[in-house]
Amino acid sequence: MGTSTPSIASSCSFKTLKLLHSTSSSSSLGFRVGFLSSSSKTLKFLLIRVSNNNVSFPIGSSLLASRMMVSVPDTKRLTALDFETSVFYKEKVTLAGNDEYVVRGGRHLFHLLPEAFKGIKQIGVLGWGSQACAQAQNLRDSLAEARSNIVVKIGLRKGSRSFAKARAVGFTEETGTLGDIYETVAESDLGLLLLSDSAQADNYEKICSHMKPNSILGLSHGFLLGHLQSLGLDFPESVSVIAVCPKGLGPSVRRLYVQGKEIDGPGVNASFAVHQDVDGRATDVALAWSVALGSPLTFSTTLEQEYKRDTFGKHG
Repeated sequence: MGTSTPSIASSCSFKTLKLLHSTSSSSSLGFRVGFLSSSSKTLKFLLIRVSNNNVSFPIGSSLLASRMMVSVPDTKRLTALDFETSVFYKEKVTLAGNDEYVVRGGRHLFHLLPEAFKGIKQIGVLGWGSQACAQAQNLRDSLAEARSNIVVKIGLRKGSRSFAKARAVGFTEETGTLGDIYETVAESDLGLLLLSDSAQADNYEKICSHMKPNSILGLSHGFLLGHLQSLGLDFPESVSVIAVCPKGLGPSVRRLYVQGKEIDGPGVNASFAVHQDVDGRATDVALAWSVALGSPLTFSTTLEQEYKRDTFGKHG
């Protein structure tokens, strides 16, 4: 897909855009991306450097929409996002003259999950939103079909009304599959951070501080990386960071997975990324996660590409 040129007003679902006077002598327009949420105290504004006085506009402002048209910053197009896997079969496909590498999924691969998840005894799913609900159930069911002893545990904030929703689909405190979010993080070898964007920004430091060394942080889009970059921060060096990003809403991820029990094949494709790999396991774990979700096709990307496409594409 080509790079689009949306207006700032339409490119993000943020409530406010703040324009700042540039201290540079350059008259060119530039910008750095941060994130704003009215429900978060820590998220930053989308900052634009312009040769103008300080001024703020509501995001829906017609003045902003009519006068502030900018191009999305160019990013290098990666023509061959290759990866190495010791568990799954990697296939090269050529699309529009570019080579890409994919893993085709299916229930016939579930028996490979224990090998790909080697060293993982518990997967903590943090949150109970659209993706968390679907992914937790798919992971649990796939691992059960593979006769794996890996526990899928839901981690929620104390007092969350989602405890009742998780119990309704079989996750319980009694079976050790439902509990406090920070206790779940501390116990898990793979922690899937599937909270809302604002909750990720407000809680990521505490969550990361509870992670075991050499454990793996899993994301389903690149927002957190973009937020950290806007603050000049990065993920802890002691953990691996991966992403599996289904190309559909959570209800579809679950519905098509259930449908696939009768017809092997239906599912939601996903991209995956390995942002940080501390012990060489990250790629196979990410691919296993995607296969366990029921993704019929898993293709490689980067976490940075993922959040830039989300910000300037999906919201454009």
